[in-house]
Amino acid sequence: RPLAARRGLYCTHMRDEGTGLLDSVREALAIGTGAGVPVQISHHKASGRTAWGLVRESLKLIEAAQRRGQQVQADQYPYTAGSTILSAVYRDGKLRGVIGDLKAEDVVIASTASHPAWEGRSLAQLGTEMRCTPEQAAERVLAADSGVTVILHAMSEEDVRTVMRHPSTMIGSDGIPSLPGKPHPRLWGTFARVLGLHVRERGLLSLPDAIKKMTLMPALRLEARVPIMVKKGRLQVGADADITLFDPVHVKDLATYEKPAVYAEGVRYVLVGGVLIVRDGKPVAGVTPGQAVRAAH
Repeated sequence: RPLAARRGLYCTHMRDEGTGLLDSVREALAIGTGAGVPVQISHHKASGRTAWGLVRESLKLIEAAQRRGQQVQADQYPYTAGSTILSAVYRDGKLRGVIGDLKAEDVVIASTASHPAWEGRSLAQLGTEMRCTPEQAAERVLAADSGVTVILHAMSEEDVRTVMRHPSTMIGSDGIPSLPGKPHPRLWGTFARVLGLHVRERGLLSLPDAIKKMTLMPALRLEARVPIMVKKGRLQVGADADITLFDPVHVKDLATYEKPAVYAEGVRYVLVGGVLIVRDGKPVAGVTPGQAVRAAH
């Protein structure tokens, strides 16, 4: 409720993204209504095989709320795998948590400072190598590094497309850019993946709609609380010159789960505040004009 007086936004990583997805969406909508604040559903998905297809119903819940006048939107990264810390999905001797049902081969070590050799290996593989069960392997990994991150192969491609094409959905990477090892390829590939795969190859979105989901929609969502956002996400006089020039015929993500730290191709120039940080497809060394975006007090 204190958010309402400060024109805040309730941005929720919901209670359950598995078979409890619909109840989680209802809860988030109820909280937003009770507090009198807009709702942002983070990383909208149905995680775990038993939950696949539920996004069709969760999107209907969003549509119904919007018809009632509630301000609710969602965001998404364009992959069938997510990423989090292992301790969030391995609890009480089981692989589940709030992410939905998982198999040992679905959970892949992404980043660990203590045992880099584990990176890129699933719990099933580690169990075989350690001559133990995958659950015991998970316990050994956590004992060595309680903050180890994992990649979770838990969503269906059809659900990804269903959420992406919905007008309430904006696109973001949800990445942690400082992770070593083999973190999620979304850090390098998110936006080029949408432009190359979902716009050019599949025709899931038009090019203007895809760009809007990446730029203007997030800016409009935040500008009530973060005044500088009125200068973001659009090309107009007085706006910040944050501009990406790409080749729509050739733009393509190259980052994979095996080799994630690979820049996309087809991105020719990037300017931040009018300063070139990518020239002829290559980062400009030592140029860092970006600034933190902060809310008004």
